[in-house]
Amino acid sequence: MAAAAGTRCRDPTADPTSQFFVDAAHPYAVAAATALTSHRTKSKWSHLSSVPVPSPLPASATAAVLLLLRHRPHTALRFHAFALRRLLPSRSPPPLVFSASAAHVAAASRLRGAALTVLASASRHYSPAQIFNALAATYRRFASAPFVFDLLLLAYLRSRRDALAAASVARRILAAGARPLPSTAAALLRSLPSATAALDMYHQIYTHPSPRSNHLLLPTVHTFNSLLLAFHREGKCDGFKIVLQEMGKYSCKHNVCTYSIMMAEYCNGGHVEKARALWDEMIQEGIQPDVTAYNTMIGGYCHSGEVGMAEEMFKNMLMGEIDPSATTYEWLVRGHCMSRDAEAAMLVRADMKRRGFGLAPEAIEELLDGLCQNGRVEDGLGVLREEMKREEFVPTRRSYEVLIRGFCGEGEVEVAIRLQAEMAGKGFNAGSEVYHAFISAYEKSENYEMVEKLRKEMAVMDT
Repeated sequence: MAAAAGTRCRDPTADPTSQFFVDAAHPYAVAAATALTSHRTKSKWSHLSSVPVPSPLPASATAAVLLLLRHRPHTALRFHAFALRRLLPSRSPPPLVFSASAAHVAAASRLRGAALTVLASASRHYSPAQIFNALAATYRRFASAPFVFDLLLLAYLRSRRDALAAASVARRILAAGARPLPSTAAALLRSLPSATAALDMYHQIYTHPSPRSNHLLLPTVHTFNSLLLAFHREGKCDGFKIVLQEMGKYSCKHNVCTYSIMMAEYCNGGHVEKARALWDEMIQEGIQPDVTAYNTMIGGYCHSGEVGMAEEMFKNMLMGEIDPSATTYEWLVRGHCMSRDAEAAMLVRADMKRRGFGLAPEAIEELLDGLCQNGRVEDGLGVLREEMKREEFVPTRRSYEVLIRGFCGEGEVEVAIRLQAEMAGKGFNAGSEVYHAFISAYEKSENYEMVEKLRKEMAVMDT
């Protein structure tokens, strides 16, 4: 990347007419750098404050301070923060050459987090092309690290989650005769909006490189897993064949994530036996399953109604000393509910609580439904009340509807009315299911006046 970053004709950082000029001879730059290198830590910042600041202070001078301090990266980055706070106009974006200089200092010293922060800030004010050109123009002068361009790509993915901007950076890296690092490429592929876009970007990076591309930066298993995940998200398992063929070209072996994605696709399609065949293949290859792989198979068995097999998987998981996650327990709770075994679901939930996990709102809905169908409406309300003690838990409309229907079915209309009021307080309007539950309860108690009133309300509200 270094060869691509420099300019062949002239160095823009040495040209006073260039927007990327870095004036290392500027009096303020020399005085500021001297103040920060010639004094002790406790006093150097007070000495810096006493250095006369010209008005206006050119961006070429502030960038030059970073250049002169590049071998003291922590001091340079503290000056960057100082300048943003004290020297530069607060209502204007920081000069592009200043941000690029700070990114180079951080990247050259492997201060990845600091470089990402600087680039993410710049991305709020400048386009990917502007930042890339600034980094390329100042690259040689700061003896930067090639992965600074990867960090620009990642800054868009992490701070703005702008995959299209990141893709444009990747194409500029390729046009300059370089390649993103495999880990960066994998992150980009995972973020693109479609499997087609991910596969196209993969071919741009690895299948159609320029003659100057670094052929040592080959795709890894993480690259191919990102492609598999893109196809899996769209339910396009036919695309797996293309990805697996590409893996074969590079003699790239599957890892546990590869198997998990393929097993998940089979489980989602109801082909749990095919997923199990992949599981057995994975074990034969000597690949140790992780919590994601176990959760995939446990979820597949529960979804297909084979809760016994899911429990067997869960036991094997514990015997293998792999800690279950909240997802593990949620699948088992939902599996037992689908099998109409509310008691088993409650036992799983109790074990889950001992480990400090809470159920997701969707799993709560299914548990409440299972309890109400077994005549355990009070237990269902108790579960909801316990979960509501968790700060992060927000009950759903469906949870209230299930309980209201359950209490109405038990003839406990007063309790159902209080729940309906609580439900309204949460911003949920009563739908047809709630109305029909109350109407059925009042019909059983022969309160036809309330039945007629509710039916009129439904007509008015077009429920």
